[in-house]
Amino acid sequence: MFHIDKTVIPRQQPRKQNAYAIISVKKRDDMGSILLLLLFFGLGFYLRGRMGERLRLSAALLLNRYVVYIALPALVLVYLPGIRPDASLILPVASAWGIYALSVGIVLLGAKMAGWSRRITGALLFTVPLGNTSFLGVPMTLAFYGKAGLPTTLIYDQIGSFLILSTAGIFLLSLYSGSRFSLQSALARMIRFPAFIALIAALFLGSPFTGPAGTLLSTFAATLSPAAMIAVGLQLRLRFPRHERAPFLFALGIKLLLAPLLLLLLFRLLGLTDLTAKVSIFEAAMAPMVSSSTLAILAGLEAEFVASVLGYGILSSFLTVPLVWWVIERVL
Repeated sequence: MFHIDKTVIPRQQPRKQNAYAIISVKKRDDMGSILLLLLFFGLGFYLRGRMGERLRLSAALLLNRYVVYIALPALVLVYLPGIRPDASLILPVASAWGIYALSVGIVLLGAKMAGWSRRITGALLFTVPLGNTSFLGVPMTLAFYGKAGLPTTLIYDQIGSFLILSTAGIFLLSLYSGSRFSLQSALARMIRFPAFIALIAALFLGSPFTGPAGTLLSTFAATLSPAAMIAVGLQLRLRFPRHERAPFLFALGIKLLLAPLLLLLLFRLLGLTDLTAKVSIFEAAMAPMVSSSTLAILAGLEAEFVASVLGYGILSSFLTVPLVWWVIERVL
C-alpha cells in the first residue's frame, strides 16, 4: 500500500527527530487505502443490520474500548517517541484550537440569526467544532499522507481535539445541559485518558521502541484502522428529521468544507506550505467527533439530530475529505 524508505541513521548522530523526519513514505495507492477503509466501514454497517440491538451495542462498545485503551496508545508510542517538542508542533495545536474557536463563533452567530432553539444550538456546538481526528483522522492520514503525517495528526488529536473536549467542551456541556462544570473533574478525565498518558510518555522517550516491544506495539497500532472503521459502521444511525434540514446542512457545510478551506486560505496567505500545514488543514476537514457527539446525546441535546449529523457526516467525509486533500495539494 505504501512504499517505505527508512533512512539509516549513523550511530554517532543524535536519535531525536523533528515532526517530519520520523520516516519517509512514498504513497503508491491512495485509492486502495480508502477502499480498505470503506470496506471495514461497510463491514461494520453490514453487521449492524445482522445483529440484535444488544449484541451490536456490546460489539461497538468492545471495539471502541479496544481502540481507546490499546490501539490508539500503541500508535502514539510507535510514532511519537523521539520527536523534539519544538516550534513544528505549534501549528497543529494552534490550528485545532483556532478552528474550534472559529466554529463556535459561527455556530452561535448562525443559531441566533436563524432563531434555532437552545437545544439545537447546543447540539451544533458538539458536532461542528470538533472533528473525528483519531478514529477517522488517523486512517485517512495514513491513506493520503502516509506515516510521515502521523505525528502531526496525533498532536492535533491529543493536544488539540481531545484537550479541547476535556476542557472547553465540558464547560459548554455544563452550560447547555444544565450540569455543573468542574475543572477538577475535567483535568482528571484528561489525565486518565490512555492516549494522553501515552503522549506524555512518548514525548519524554529518547527513541522509538525496538525489539519485541516495538514489534508488539506496531502490531497493535496496525489494528486501529480496521477496528475503528468497523466500530463506526456498527454505531452509524441515519435517521434524519426533515424539520431540522437547515441546521443539518449548516452543520455539515461548516464542518466538512468551510472550516478547512478557511484554514487553507489563512495558511496560503501566511506562506505555510509544508507537511505539517497540509495535515493540519486535512484534520480540520474530518467528520464530527464521535466522543463529543456521544456526550451531546447523553446530555439530551436533540439526540436524533446529533446522530443524524454524525452518521451523514461520516458518510459524506468519504467524499469531502479526498476533495479537500485535492484542493490542499494544488493550493499549497
